[in-house]
Amino acid sequence: MIKDLSVILNVEGAHKTHRIAAMYAILGDLLFIVLPLVVISIVDVSIGRSLFAIIQTPELSFGSAVLFGQTIIKVVSGFAYTKPTGAEQPVFIIALIIVFGLVPSLVVLALLLSVNPIPYGLQLAQACMFALGVIVFFFFGVKGHAQSLRYGSRQLDRHNDVSSSK
Repeated sequence: MIKDLSVILNVEGAHKTHRIAAMYAILGDLLFIVLPLVVISIVDVSIGRSLFAIIQTPELSFGSAVLFGQTIIKVVSGFAYTKPTGAEQPVFIIALIIVFGLVPSLVVLALLLSVNPIPYGLQLAQACMFALGVIVFFFFGVKGHAQSLRYGSRQLDRHNDVSSSK
């Protein structure tokens, strides 16, 4: 009984460590995705434009499309190591991200590139899509990355066992 409890505590500690490592990795990824937008904002301010002038350009929509795309990659890589019985959940999550995130951000991007002057509602939609992209990337990205940390080494060990037996 005590032995089982120590195993459970060790597993919970490992899961917590994986979540923390995943959170830092996702924050690093997010910083590199946001970095070009920060540079564009710095240039805008240096030439006399507003700090929020980036909302009037399509770069924010491009950034949100990248965020949603990277979220899909994190979900796929995180659930690639789970048992096949749980395969329905990642497919549903990926479908939701594509339908409610990636496609709308690309539609907003296409509209921004084709409409002149850019309506205020479209600027607001772009900012909302970017904020949603950050939230979805952080939430599902941490889960997917933690899952790949948790189970990824087991998959690699199985791969090494198969390749060494040949």
